[in-house]
Amino acid sequence: MPEIEKQFTYMLRFARHGFSRYIGHLDWIRIVQTALDRSGLPLVYTEGYTPKAKLKYSPPLPVGLESDCELVLLHLSKRLTAETLMQSLNNSMPYGMNITGAIHLYHPLAKNPFQSINGALYEMLFHGRLTEEMKNRILDVFNNKDGSNGEIIEQSNLIVKVVNDDLFLMETGNRIEYAARLEEKQTFHPVKFAMALKNHLALEYMPEGKKLSFLKIEGKGARKLFQFD
Repeated sequence: MPEIEKQFTYMLRFARHGFSRYIGHLDWIRIVQTALDRSGLPLVYTEGYTPKAKLKYSPPLPVGLESDCELVLLHLSKRLTAETLMQSLNNSMPYGMNITGAIHLYHPLAKNPFQSINGALYEMLFHGRLTEEMKNRILDVFNNKDGSNGEIIEQSNLIVKVVNDDLFLMETGNRIEYAARLEEKQTFHPVKFAMALKNHLALEYMPEGKKLSFLKIEGKGARKLFQFD
């Protein structure tokens, strides 16, 4: 019997900022694969006529959104320290994309651990000073108190919940963190949401957005997934 190749599984966390927010998911996959090929890491490949590195990716990032938590599942034939892995890969990544965390997974995972994801935590940043009245109007949209939530989010049954309203209402607060449900057949697009919010409230600028982490939403609660810190 052929010898079974020993595998070491790692979860990698990438950040995508600046211009890289405009790169689509398929191009993102090609960039990661190219960086891995250049890095010289001992990758484990699939069998068959066209072997490819064994990789799995977290759900696609909407175009136009920055992210602190793009995840990739990677298999190596040799165990490496997180520092060595991160340095080797960061040297091959283009500007605006970098690996910010790596964890060696000691225990077997589900075939696709990303299937447990059904939500995400986002940030919406408002530039300039917001009046108390404007902040309350923004929160009313999120909480559907002005009747516009369904129209702005496109599907009224999607969960969108602000998690830091007290901090936002402070005089120095200019950012909202909110959780949104991700469903396979009901796409929530944070950039379109921000654009609709700008038009609905007649803001002078469009709020900027970022994905902070993935969530598992259960009932009225949610917990963060794949934490590195």
